[in-house]
Amino acid sequence: MKKLNNLQNIVKEILTNDELARKDDCYLILQVISKLYPYEIGKKFIDVMFGAKKKGISFESITRCRRKIQEKNPKLKDEKTAKIRNAKQKEYIKYSKQS
Repeated sequence: MKKLNNLQNIVKEILTNDELARKDDCYLILQVISKLYPYEIGKKFIDVMFGAKKKGISFESITRCRRKIQEKNPKLKDEKTAKIRNAKQKEYIKYSKQS
């Protein structure tokens, strides 16, 4: 739980201070990894991905934190990006219902 609270605080700080992080999950993930594990930057993607996972942080947990934070703090959302994400979500739901 402590790791998730720490991760949530880091994600919120990045979202508060960096507008691009509100629009781009890949950029947000890069910023979080840079802050938590600066020595990982410059390594191969697969090494960073598995290194973070071994430390208990998945890329998905970062985006989950973003969604939770933006739900509680709408001012940290980019409206245009939120509309695009919402449309994609509806598309995935529609796709998943097809068999």
